[in-house]
Amino acid sequence: FHDPQTVALARDAIRLRYRLLPYLYTLAWENSRTGMPLMRPLFFGDEADASLIERSDAYYWGDAFLVAPITDPGQMSKTVELPKGVWFDFWSDARHEGGQAASIAVSSATIPVLVRAGAFIPMVAPFAHTEQYTTERLELHYYADASVSSASGRMYDDDGHSRLAPDNGHNEVLEFSARQQDGGLTIELKREGGDYAGKPAVRQMELVVHGWKSAPQALSVDQQAVALGNESDWQSGKSAAWHDSASGQLHLRFPWAAQPIRVELR
Repeated sequence: FHDPQTVALARDAIRLRYRLLPYLYTLAWENSRTGMPLMRPLFFGDEADASLIERSDAYYWGDAFLVAPITDPGQMSKTVELPKGVWFDFWSDARHEGGQAASIAVSSATIPVLVRAGAFIPMVAPFAHTEQYTTERLELHYYADASVSSASGRMYDDDGHSRLAPDNGHNEVLEFSARQQDGGLTIELKREGGDYAGKPAVRQMELVVHGWKSAPQALSVDQQAVALGNESDWQSGKSAAWHDSASGQLHLRFPWAAQPIRVELR
């Protein structure tokens, strides 16, 4: 009942929703434990700023995302009054200083979606339906910025079926932390929780550090040096790490078992 372009756009949006399921599932878990809504008004981010109470042109989606809906047909850009802090365009990785207005490009495929500097975003590869959902292969995106010296995040996981999993300990919480100082970055990961059906014994991780403009001089996982390869080596699996100078993204693959793990960039 729709033209091919609309079908393609809808398909891409659904795929993104599935890719973000680790983040969304964590928001749902937090809502069940604390009552914190998934969609949050802007004054939740700065209760001292009374002007935010009247803002209805944008909202937070969890702690990490800022979304500004498009309500006028044919709109090609939108001016967004950004909250304090540093924000990255989710689609382009463009960096924006908060506390001021920013003009964000709009297309048929994208609306203004920004990520807070210091945010961790867990994602998975696309899949067809939720019965196929697994976190055995996990992408962890971290949005680094010199303005954020320390940050933390977490991800909730369970079997996806047991309603009382959190109460019975049949779940897992992945804890993420980052420290940035003296031109370096340290990211630590740890796992806490019990057993459940489908719990990965080892997760195959892809860490993506956004906002890292220069290739690191030294890169290590648990004090084991990792050599940077080129894009071709990365795509073929010959290299465990690659820095994309055009986007300012560092990509790193490593296995993560039960023990805490530390990644260091210098």
